[in-house]
Amino acid sequence: MYHTNAELKAAAKNSLRGHWFPAITMQLIMFLISTISLGVNDSDSAILISLIVSLLTIWLDVGLVSFYFKLCCGQGGNAGVADFLYAFKNHPVRFLGNYLLQTLYLLPGTIIYFIGIFIAAIFFLAGTDIDILMLYLSGDINYLPDVNLPASVASALVLFIIVLTIAYILYAAWISLTYSQTTRILVDFPDLKVTQAYKRSSQLMKGRRLRLLGLQLSFIPWALLSVVTLGIGFLYLLPYMGCTNVQFYLDLVQSNSST
Repeated sequence: MYHTNAELKAAAKNSLRGHWFPAITMQLIMFLISTISLGVNDSDSAILISLIVSLLTIWLDVGLVSFYFKLCCGQGGNAGVADFLYAFKNHPVRFLGNYLLQTLYLLPGTIIYFIGIFIAAIFFLAGTDIDILMLYLSGDINYLPDVNLPASVASALVLFIIVLTIAYILYAAWISLTYSQTTRILVDFPDLKVTQAYKRSSQLMKGRRLRLLGLQLSFIPWALLSVVTLGIGFLYLLPYMGCTNVQFYLDLVQSNSST
C-alpha cells in the first residue's frame, strides 16, 4: 500500500527535524557554486568554468541525495556537509554516466523536434523575400522581410509547431519520470551498474509516473511563494523536496517488496 503525498511530506519534515541547518547550508553551497561562472567576463574562461561547474554540480547533487537518504533512514547523526564527497568516494564515473545516459535517452526526441522546427522554418522562409532576409542577416538592413504565406499555411505551421512542442514536452516528461529514481538507486546500491539502475528505475516507476508527477506539482504553491520571497523560500523548499523525493523512493521499494 503506497503512502499518500501528505504522508510522504510529513515523513520528510520529520526526517529534517533537527537537521535543517546542514540542509540549508548545503543548498546555499550549491547555489554559490552554480553562480561562479556568472562573474567571469572572458568568454573562453567562462566556457571552461561553466563546464567544470556543471561536472561539479552533477557530483554534488549526488551528495545531497546521500545526505537526504541518511536523514530518511534514521542516520541523521552521520549526515552533514561531508556527504558532498559521496560521489567522489563511490565511483564518480558512474554518476557522470548516469547523467550522460539520460541525455542520450532524450536525444532521439530532441533530434525529431528540431528537424520538425527546421522543416517549419523552411516553409516560413518560402513565404519571404530571400534577398531581403539575407541582407537582414548580414546586418545591411535593420528590418525583416514581410511574410507572404496564405492564411491556411500560416495556421497549419503554427498548429504544427504547437503540437510538436507539446509532444516533445510529454516525451521529455515521460523519460524524466521513468528514470527519475536512477540516482537514488545508485546511492542505495553502490555496486550497481548504471544500466541496471535504469532498468530498475523503469520497473519501479511502471504505473507510478502520474503519482510522482502529482507529487512534484503539489510543490508549485511553495515554489511561487519562494519566488515572491525573492528566492529565500527555496532554502526551505529544496530540502523539503529533496527529502520527500527520497521518501517517495523508499515507499516505492517497500511497496514493491511487499507485493
